[in-house]
Amino acid sequence: MGLEDRLGTSVGTLSGGQRQALSLLMATLLPMKILLLDEHTAALDPGAAARILELSSEITGEQKLTTLMVTHSMRNSLDHGERTIMMNAGRVLLDIRGEDRKRYDVPDLLALFKKTTGEAVEDDQLVLA
Repeated sequence: MGLEDRLGTSVGTLSGGQRQALSLLMATLLPMKILLLDEHTAALDPGAAARILELSSEITGEQKLTTLMVTHSMRNSLDHGERTIMMNAGRVLLDIRGEDRKRYDVPDLLALFKKTTGEAVEDDQLVLA
């Protein structure tokens, strides 16, 4: 019996957020220690992205998974997880965790990016090169 038969619907009729949620659930069905989330909210509208991030946090917390979330959203990187690593051109610019991490906000990260690279950006969505 195929996935579509089990779901009772065609996966193609699901919204982008619903498909992403389904993919996340399917990816975590089997036991694992590490979950890689590579821009898993990039193509979603803000509401769907927020729901997927919440679902991701729920699942990884319940299953105690080590998770690597690749994102260009500095806000999401600070709001989710326990460690933030900021990179540019393959180089680590910042690696923060614990109490140190709580002191940073998006403007701080943007200022650090400018100080380190010499490139100014207006908001975190522009750091997509």
